[in-house]
Amino acid sequence: MSCVAGHQPNLYPYAGFFAKVANVDKFVIADNTQYVKKEYHNRNRIKLIDGSIHWLTVPVRNSGKFKQKINEAEIENSQNWRRKHEKTLYVNYRKSPFIDLYFEEFQALWRKEWHLLSEYNIAIIKLCLKLLDISTPVALASEMKISGNSTGYILDICKKSKCNAYMHGKHAYDYVDFQCLEENGIANFIQTYSAVEYHQTSTTFSPNLSIVDILFNCGEDSKKIILAGQSLA
Repeated sequence: MSCVAGHQPNLYPYAGFFAKVANVDKFVIADNTQYVKKEYHNRNRIKLIDGSIHWLTVPVRNSGKFKQKINEAEIENSQNWRRKHEKTLYVNYRKSPFIDLYFEEFQALWRKEWHLLSEYNIAIIKLCLKLLDISTPVALASEMKISGNSTGYILDICKKSKCNAYMHGKHAYDYVDFQCLEENGIANFIQTYSAVEYHQTSTTFSPNLSIVDILFNCGEDSKKIILAGQSLA
């Protein structure tokens, strides 16, 4: 059995995203799905040095673009968001034990110019996969010409990936026709993710923050911590 999973290219994804990638044979970045405001497509949470939670955001041009796809979303570069991300993360994680191990590689991406949100997010995701030593083959839905809505989109991923199993997130119960997939020879698995507690810079643990929080705090143990939070049904 060969299993595939897919997910939108979120900004600085949380640990469950990378656990899913690590536990399938192939992974598809669903970059040609609809961009949704106030989702995790252009923002994610980190922890400030005082223990409070802060959103890191990439500004996106939304005006008049209500049905744009994620790979069509343009970054609003009139704001110096790259410098803000770099400074915010360094100031608030400078006392984390492993920031020096990874910071320069993130910095190299912040020092580049980016015009499309998906291109930046995918570059960050691929960097994190490398740092976590996750070698699952990753493809872009747009390049594979994946199409369809909800169940049809998943079925197309499976067919074009030549996989006979799909790993869903927990919200799949709300929109996926599992019977349709099974009738087409696709086995279904559901990922449940519960963050494992790890050392953070403040005393109270905050779960499900951006992947950068784990990397800067846990270093080479990050992959083990990420995988420990996943279970399948």
